[in-house]
Amino acid sequence: MKVILLREVERFGKPHDIVDVKSGYARNYLFPKHLAIPATEANVRGLRKSQSRFSQQREKMKTMGMDLVERFKDLTIKTTIKTGIEGKSFGSITSSVVALLLNNNGIEIDKKNIMLEETIKHPGVYDIKVHLAEGVNAVFKLVVIEEGA
Repeated sequence: MKVILLREVERFGKPHDIVDVKSGYARNYLFPKHLAIPATEANVRGLRKSQSRFSQQREKMKTMGMDLVERFKDLTIKTTIKTGIEGKSFGSITSSVVALLLNNNGIEIDKKNIMLEETIKHPGVYDIKVHLAEGVNAVFKLVVIEEGA
């Protein structure tokens, strides 16, 4: 059965891809979760129209992302973390905290676009990766020091 993917599905493709899947998988998983629609003639025609309309928007987002990459190139942000006697930290730095730090520096990024492998719990220098647009990522340095140091 041919379906049009509405969202990214692991091992099958990205949004707007037309893929061939087993009919049971489509009926029982993809359709109920609104991950795909049947690839009928009318749906394919609508897909082609929407692709041309959204390709311009995607290019605009990509150019804006490239502009932000230049701002991130030399960016270093400093923050503190509370630590106890034996170096154990109280709390951690999450993607929402990093988004707030970026916002304080004049760069608005959604916390979902900040790719932390795990929360930061120790002082040090970290390279933080930020997803700006499709195929456009930036990296900046986050310096975490002990509070009171």
